Amino acid sequence: MGKARKVRCGCAFLLMGLCLTAQAAEKSNAPRAPRGPVDIRSDRLTVLQKKHRAVFSGNVQAVQGDLTIHCERLTVSYESSDGKRTMTGEIRRMIFEGQVEITQNQRKGHCQRAEYDRRKGLMICTGEPWVVEGDNKIRGTRIEYYLDKDEVRVVRPRALIRLDEAGKKKGGSPK
Repeated sequence: MGKARKVRCGCAFLLMGLCLTAQAAEKSNAPRAPRGPVDIRSDRLTVLQKKHRAVFSGNVQAVQGDLTIHCERLTVSYESSDGKRTMTGEIRRMIFEGQVEITQNQRKGHCQRAEYDRRKGLMICTGEPWVVEGDNKIRGTRIEYYLDKDEVRVVRPRALIRLDEAGKKKGGSPK
């Protein structure tokens, strides 16, 4: 189909920043939600004006600042401030589907579906979601990230966390 189409959205796209370690919970080290325009590229774009949605499909890539999300399909629901829904209006919800890959700095995540509700400031990842940062990994049946609270909740979590090995001698054996 040739080159991917490029569409810019000027609204805030406050997304993932899942923290995995106790160190990440400190405000100075906590991931920051990206700001500014969102650069969305895909093979196809279908605007469903009566349903107030835009559907990006095929090799979807959404980039905002240091956050990149790849998926097979992205559905954007929008509404203007006066209640009339227009393509140039405010984004209400974004649904990423199909092999969703999320990258922000050293943090990587994966799921089958990620739903972002802008009004609630909530991103929900389902479909075998996991997040990795360095040697640390957490997964569960559902990962919820509350952006306003900088809080992450994991349903049925399983975590692999590497502890600091400063207590070991250079030779690799404990003191």
